[in-house]
Amino acid sequence: KPSTLGGTTPCVRSARHTPRRAEFATVSKRPAYSRRARSVQRPPVLSSDAHDRARVTLRPTTTTAPRMSTPPKVGFLGLGIMGAQMAARLVRTGANVTVYNRSVAKTEPLRALGASVASTPADVTRQCDLVFAMLADPRAACAVATDGPDAAVAGIAARPATAAPITYVDCSTVDAATGTFVGDAVQAAMRETAAGDARGGFLAAPVSGGWRDCRDGTLLFLCGGSSAAYEAACVPHGLDAMGHKRWLFGPTPGDAARAKLMLQVMMGNIVGSLAEMMALTKASGLDEGAILDVLSHSAMGNHLCAAKGALMREGNFSPNFQVYLQQKDLRLALQLADDLGVPTPISAAANGQYIRARQMGLANADFAAVRAAYEAEAVADKESETEELN
Repeated sequence: KPSTLGGTTPCVRSARHTPRRAEFATVSKRPAYSRRARSVQRPPVLSSDAHDRARVTLRPTTTTAPRMSTPPKVGFLGLGIMGAQMAARLVRTGANVTVYNRSVAKTEPLRALGASVASTPADVTRQCDLVFAMLADPRAACAVATDGPDAAVAGIAARPATAAPITYVDCSTVDAATGTFVGDAVQAAMRETAAGDARGGFLAAPVSGGWRDCRDGTLLFLCGGSSAAYEAACVPHGLDAMGHKRWLFGPTPGDAARAKLMLQVMMGNIVGSLAEMMALTKASGLDEGAILDVLSHSAMGNHLCAAKGALMREGNFSPNFQVYLQQKDLRLALQLADDLGVPTPISAAANGQYIRARQMGLANADFAAVRAAYEAEAVADKESETEELN
C-alpha cells in the first residue's frame, strides 16, 4: 500500500465551546483537499517471537514532510509491532521525535530514521509537548505512566514553568478503570508543575487497525477526554499523521475504553465463528476454498473474513494482531458486561477458544490461530474414540 502523510485537519470542536454530553461521539477525518506526499513502502519484516521481543524492520521512505522553522517535540512510549510503525510515521512528519521502549534494541530502527532515544518515560515527558503511549495491556499502561521515579508522570511534574503545555495521549486498549487511573495520575502531575493545572491535558485514544494500518496512516482513533486535549492531539504531527478518521465519544477516558471494547467484541466473535466454520468444513470433507468463496459472495462476506479465512486455510499465523491481545480485549469486555449485568454467552464461548489457543503456545501468533484450538479438539475426540474401541 502507498504511504501517506496526514495533512492538516481542522479541529472539529472549538476549545471555547463546552460540549453537552449529547454532542459527543463527534467524527472527523482528513479533508479531501489535504495534500500528502506519497511513496511506495514495503511491509516491515516481523519475527514470530513474543510480542515484547518482536523485531520490526522499518525501511526508510522517500516521503518528505513540509519543513518547519521549529519542529514540534513529540514523544512515543512503547515500540511493539503497532507502536513502532506509529512512531515511524511521526518521525516522517519532520517533528522532533523522542522514543522510549523497555527493550532498547527495538529503538534502533527508529534511531536510524532520525528519532532520539530516551532511557526512561520521564525523560520523554520532561522534554516533549505531545506524548503518545501504545502499551500492550492495562498493567503496562499503568507501569509506564505511574510506576516509580522514572515514570511518565514524574517527567510531567518536573517540567519547568516556561515549558509549553503537554498533552498525554494513551492509545493502549485498556478497561475504563485503567484509563481513568492513568488519566487522573497524569492530570495530578500536571497540577504539580510550576505552571499549574491550566496547561495540558489527557486523552485516551485507543486504535482500531493492524500494523499495516499503522504503516499506512489509516488507523481509526476512538477518543475520550477534554475537547482541549483532543484538539491538541489532532495535528499533522499527531493523530492526523497516524490515522484517517477519529471520534470523540465523551469527556472521560472511560468513554473511549468502552467504545473500543465494542469493536473488539465483534472482531473476536466473528473470527472465532469463522474458525468454527472452517473446522466444521474440514471435518465434513468439503472444499475449504470453495466455502470461503461462497462466503465472500454472500451477505456475510467482508474483508476480515476473507483475510483471516485465507490465513486459517494456509495455517499462516504470522502476527498482525496477536491471540493474547484479542483474548485480553474479550476478557475486559466480559468484565464490563458483568459490571453492567448484560449477559454475553457468545463472547464468553469465544473467549474460551482464545484461551485454549494461548494454552497451545499460540499467544503471540495472529489471532486467526484460534482456528488451531478447534483442530486440537478434533484430535482429542478421535483419540478418545480410539481408546473406547480398544
